[in-house]
Amino acid sequence: MLIMAISKTDDLFRLIKSLTKSEKRTFRLFAERIKSSEELLYMQLFDSMDKQKILDERAIRSKLGNLSPVKYSNAKRHLYEQILTSLRMLKKSKNSNIQLREYIDFVHILYGKGFHLQALKVLQKAKKLAKEHHHDFNLITIIELEKLIHSRHITRQKTKFIEEITEEALNKIDTLSNRVRLSNLKMLLHRFYIEKGHVKNAAEAEKVRQFFEQQIPAPGNMPPGQMERVLLNQSHVWYYYILNDFENCYKYAAQWIQVFQQYDELQTRDINLYLRGYHYLLTCTYNLKKQKTYARYHAELETFRKTNYHRFNRNTQVLSFLYTHSGRLNLHFLNGTFDEGVKSIKKTLARLERYKDILDTHKVMIFYYKIAWMYLGNNQPDKAIKYLNYILDMTNASLRSDIQAYARLMFLMVHFELENYKLLPSLIRNYSVFFTKKNLDNKVQTCFLFFFKEIINTPIYERKEVMTKYLKKLQILENNQYEKRAFLYLDCVSWLKAKIMRRAIGEVIRERNGE
Repeated sequence: MLIMAISKTDDLFRLIKSLTKSEKRTFRLFAERIKSSEELLYMQLFDSMDKQKILDERAIRSKLGNLSPVKYSNAKRHLYEQILTSLRMLKKSKNSNIQLREYIDFVHILYGKGFHLQALKVLQKAKKLAKEHHHDFNLITIIELEKLIHSRHITRQKTKFIEEITEEALNKIDTLSNRVRLSNLKMLLHRFYIEKGHVKNAAEAEKVRQFFEQQIPAPGNMPPGQMERVLLNQSHVWYYYILNDFENCYKYAAQWIQVFQQYDELQTRDINLYLRGYHYLLTCTYNLKKQKTYARYHAELETFRKTNYHRFNRNTQVLSFLYTHSGRLNLHFLNGTFDEGVKSIKKTLARLERYKDILDTHKVMIFYYKIAWMYLGNNQPDKAIKYLNYILDMTNASLRSDIQAYARLMFLMVHFELENYKLLPSLIRNYSVFFTKKNLDNKVQTCFLFFFKEIINTPIYERKEVMTKYLKKLQILENNQYEKRAFLYLDCVSWLKAKIMRRAIGEVIRERNGE
């Protein structure tokens, strides 16, 4: 078995550190089946890495007798392969996909030895399992293998069986064709969002509408399969999300969740997609300021996570953390309960540390941004600086320039709160260059930057008038379909109102949201 040049030490180290106690125990039992010198070497490598908290490759190589680069690389590759093989055996009984692929492997082995009737018996077991768990892509492979054997050997099957199997293949191809078209559409919409974000004007919106209408399958051509319904709703969610149409986005996210709740086995088949549906449901209700609805859906997600956490794999654990902890912070933003929100930060930071090897920089940045806003909203601007600095120090030029821009504006808010007025002019100059370099022409960002340029040159006794002037400008933009999205990232309107009225931001938010 050849696996990448996965001899990268860091990849191997991270894999070993991800193993649970039971997985390590299973691997040791698996590795003990052979006692050759090569196996002893990779077990020594495993033990050395397992004992380390921080990777020290020089110490590892020293313990192994300073092997030649070739032998060391081979040992790492061998260990990586053996760990994956061990995990495959352990997960086989719990993962129907792994079991199915093993059945298919057995069929190829048996057929290669001339035991075509035995191969057909295994295919029947595989087909039953594939149908039970709706593994349609594996099912079409199984059917094609059945057809191959029946067409090349005398298996004494009746004409009716041959007609049934060919009809089954055609029906399954139609289903998979629609599924592929919908998953393609979802991916293309996702790519558009990553590259351009939400539509910024009517011309962009019309372009997206034309593309979507050309790609979406006609209702009459859509078989009512469970996964097809989910993908159809998911495609609509992305479409309306890009258009900033959160009412329709909410509608389809709710239908996405309803399909999963209508068929319990769907939750087992793709639990991550179910969690993702809740994520968009929460995002839409948050954007629409539906406080009670948001709280209800978030409680449902928390309950589902708590009840099912024992069966989550590591990937699902990470997703559930992202969606529930982000949801908790957003709930406090929505309710203006910053004082309660800061109490939850410690747990969130602990989870970020636990999953730091898995989380991408973008997700970490979003959490730091939310934490900074939580501290600022709780009148603790000094504590917000640490997390904003994390974002400002990120050097990835392609990483969410919009969030990087909002972080800079929040940084100005923080230093204004701290009365670091002498620092503001140089920051404003630097940020103006940043906005120009990134081609950021967001009207809200530009307006708020101009506010700081003017306010620092205004006598203290006249500042309230300047704040009031810019508050009116921002409130006009808040009602603009293509600009209101910015206020979901940075609630500068509530901040300005709080400054003018000399009240806490949380109080202003609660009044604005009707609480």
